[in-house]
Amino acid sequence: MTHPANALLARIDRLLQKKVQPIFTRYGRRTDALLAPLKWKPLVLIIGNYSSGKSTFINELLGRPVQRVGQAPTDDSFTILCRPDNGGEERDIPGSAVIADEGLPFGSLRRFGEKLAAHLWLKYVDAPILEEVAIIDTPGMLDSVTEKDRGYDYLGVVGELARLSDVIILMFDPHKAGTIKETYQAIRSTLPGSTGEDRVFYVMNRIDECENTADFVRSYGALCWNLSQMTGRKDIPRIFLTYAAELATEEQDRRFGEWRQEREELKGAVEAAPLMRLDHVFEEIDRGIKEMGMQLEACAGLHRRFMNTVKKVSQAGSLAALALFLGGDVLLQRLTGYPGETLIQALIDRQATIKHLVAPLAGVAIVALAMRALINRFILPWHIKKALANLDGLVSLDTAYRRDLWRRVRPLVEEVIRAMPKKVAWSSHRRPRRKLEKFLANDLRKLREQFKEEAAKAKVWAKAAPSSSPPGEPGSPAPSDAPPAPQSSERPLQEATAPPAASQEAPVTEPPTGQQEGQPREEGGSEKTAAVAAA
Repeated sequence: MTHPANALLARIDRLLQKKVQPIFTRYGRRTDALLAPLKWKPLVLIIGNYSSGKSTFINELLGRPVQRVGQAPTDDSFTILCRPDNGGEERDIPGSAVIADEGLPFGSLRRFGEKLAAHLWLKYVDAPILEEVAIIDTPGMLDSVTEKDRGYDYLGVVGELARLSDVIILMFDPHKAGTIKETYQAIRSTLPGSTGEDRVFYVMNRIDECENTADFVRSYGALCWNLSQMTGRKDIPRIFLTYAAELATEEQDRRFGEWRQEREELKGAVEAAPLMRLDHVFEEIDRGIKEMGMQLEACAGLHRRFMNTVKKVSQAGSLAALALFLGGDVLLQRLTGYPGETLIQALIDRQATIKHLVAPLAGVAIVALAMRALINRFILPWHIKKALANLDGLVSLDTAYRRDLWRRVRPLVEEVIRAMPKKVAWSSHRRPRRKLEKFLANDLRKLREQFKEEAAKAKVWAKAAPSSSPPGEPGSPAPSDAPPAPQSSERPLQEATAPPAASQEAPVTEPPTGQQEGQPREEGGSEKTAAVAAA
């Protein structure tokens, strides 16, 4: 059954192809990145340190054991799981074929080389959940791993897959609660530079392995502390507390059964990926068109400066042409004796004919050719060189948003100015700018409204886990030794937030016992944080 969001995606694709792609093509930009989310199924990226339960969770989603599980690192490959088309057979496709397939959105992975291709697989699995989404399993993050040890840029690949993905699940386990080096780098720089924060779901998995309440509180507090250091934010994001209930013992399930609902909520986030895809698409379109708009603004800034100089030169040239038109034949007559009668003399005698215009028009043509040579050979290269030396002066950078946008656009502006200087300098760029503004103000706004209607119909808002009475109160289903049950807050899956601001990096360590700084922060956090702090 086709997800209702797919019809809207098809409409967005048609509008982009018709109204946006011609403008991008004209200025030497490709819309591949803009259209990449539309190429294939919604993507769910699952990352985390080794033994955090990624493969177990994936097998649970698929309803069968597909990915290998174990306490140690069990797989060194990126595995893309999807359902075969039209009842096809289950099979594995090597990475080289995956990257080369134009029908898949993974062509951008070519830049990571053949070493990555040897650690990339597309696996066709006949599972109902893969009808509408594809799931990407990743190698577990490690501690002391360098780029040479991997053979390719692991975090670069994670960042590129995060850019393409609509839901990103980042898993931790209680034994290594956010202390893995690659995890720190991913949260600190890779994910904020590749995706929106609203797409990332933080999960502390395998909580059933905590031996007692104190062990659970220490692990959760350590993760809260480390996340606050890694994200550079005063508050911490929501952390899902989950475990594989079907693998837990009766005692573990008795103590941690209240968190079953969070596991189901996390599965709901995976199933809601098609609607997250819509929000992802809107973000990419809005970002891409605004980047193109700033590129056109920079080109228009160069055009204005160039035309101001051309205007001054043209004014001087017009005066010279007028002087030659009226007196050039007089000067020529005194020097060479030609023409026999000047234009002014013929006008005075009222005997002017076309032959009297030959010398004056020739003078005007000489001035015009000289002006053209001056502009193209000297003035244009001078303006291009000046613009390339001070690209930042072509646009207004009065806000932080525009400065962030300009950092991404600046290399593209430099490239287009070098590639087609005449086209950039002579064109006003007004028409394409108006078209992009109209698309954002009208077409994209209407599509967003339709998206809200589709989201309401499909209940895209994540359902919060039902609150339960604290241990010891009447009606409490938990035993006295169970950890305090948090009250889950609703989190809209498509709520867009800005990436966390970068701050000075600090080493990620577990908080010292008994120090106030080591406690999880209550401000802005969920009630879960407050419960742990109280404990």
